[in-house]
Amino acid sequence: CDIILASSNAKFGQPEINLGIIPGAGGTQRLVRSIGKSKAMEMVLTGNMIDADRAERDGLVARVYDGREELVEGAIGMGLLIGQKSQLAVRMAKEAVDAADEMTLEQGLN
Repeated sequence: CDIILASSNAKFGQPEINLGIIPGAGGTQRLVRSIGKSKAMEMVLTGNMIDADRAERDGLVARVYDGREELVEGAIGMGLLIGQKSQLAVRMAKEAVDAADEMTLEQGLN
């Protein structure tokens, strides 16, 4: 996901531990990169859910909207705003941010 948006009633978690298994499909790897090791450990090891406001504070989501309609309007508005930018610049910016997530700072600056 490039930009994660949520409604205020959204819940997030890694409840697999409650079933005696661990998160699959790279969930543990992506979660650490999104919110850091300590918060990821808390979510993965406790199986507790977090609300949308905490997800935003922790950096898991970019923005929280009051309700479903506001969420849809916000997502469309953001898409329209991004669509007004140079598509070449948007593509290059996305590639640069994606690459930065996969390499060290030194590698990214060279």
